[in-house]
Amino acid sequence: MNVRFQLSEIASLVGGRVEGDAAFFVTGIAPLDQATPSDLSFVARREFLDLATRTHAGAVITTEEFAGHLPATVHRIIHPAPEHALATILELIVASEKYHGGTVHHTASIAPSSTIAKSAQIAAGVVIGEHATIGENVEIGMNAVIEDGVVIGDGTVIGAGAIICRLCVIGNNCRIGEGAVIGSEGFGYVATAEGGYRRLPHIGNVVVEDDVEIGANTCIDRALLGSTIIRRGAKLDNLVHIAHNVTIGQQTAIAAQAGIAGSTHIGERNRIGGQAGLTGHIQTCNDVTIGAQAGVSKSITEPGEYSGTPAVELKRRLRSEAALRRLVELLPILESLTQKFAPTPTDQLRDEHD
Repeated sequence: MNVRFQLSEIASLVGGRVEGDAAFFVTGIAPLDQATPSDLSFVARREFLDLATRTHAGAVITTEEFAGHLPATVHRIIHPAPEHALATILELIVASEKYHGGTVHHTASIAPSSTIAKSAQIAAGVVIGEHATIGENVEIGMNAVIEDGVVIGDGTVIGAGAIICRLCVIGNNCRIGEGAVIGSEGFGYVATAEGGYRRLPHIGNVVVEDDVEIGANTCIDRALLGSTIIRRGAKLDNLVHIAHNVTIGQQTAIAAQAGIAGSTHIGERNRIGGQAGLTGHIQTCNDVTIGAQAGVSKSITEPGEYSGTPAVELKRRLRSEAALRRLVELLPILESLTQKFAPTPTDQLRDEHD
């Protein structure tokens, strides 16, 4: 990574204010605990203040509140939202390192009926099927497969080894991670009288709207009929599974290893934690947060935070756990009372004679 910025340039770019030497140059960007005196770092959250007090970074982007926790030798760029400032810098670096202009590697296999924009970049070993459409400034990584009839919108990046299956539609400015499979066959069977299963061929597709990001090795199944839909702005982590005919609402974020069963509809602005599981044919409303490893077996109709298996409102679960802890604390008292008031052998004999 070739980085060389003067602090005054960075402050101007992100809309911050320099405290220290505005002429100081940084030649790298690193986390607080790995930064060297020539690196730029950032601190935006209170949980990182301990690292901030011990950092060797040459300069740090931080807030007015946290600036005083940095060593006196560290130059500061004061910004109200350091993470957004960092994103601006990283976007500039990535853009400066990107090759501009269309290229098609000589080992790529492209069907003659496909349409490839002149500005697209097609890497080694890519396969593009019949009647596929590849938009402007699309990047397709090594050994990716774009099957027949696929449409990929402008500015989208397809990672190495990803597979976009037949007739799927990817919108503009999307990112599909390495090894992801979009449009794989859904898990749909009909039980037979003999106790076996008859496969239901899935003839639908997957529609990914604009500005969606899908992580490495994530699998999204095609619909049985119609479309599995990932709405605009959704973000899916690595190793997420989305089953057939699911709809993921706008601006929803799903963490790694979560799984959503068939025909479930997720509302807008949901946040789903890692390893959470949602059963099929249910719905969540808008503005729902589902905790890590939660098991959701029923529709969620009210915004809020949910956790546990079966998933319930977080406040309710916390109250239940607190009550259980109090019950455990009462057990010694209950045992003592049981021993104190337990009937003696004499009492038992008296009861028998009575």
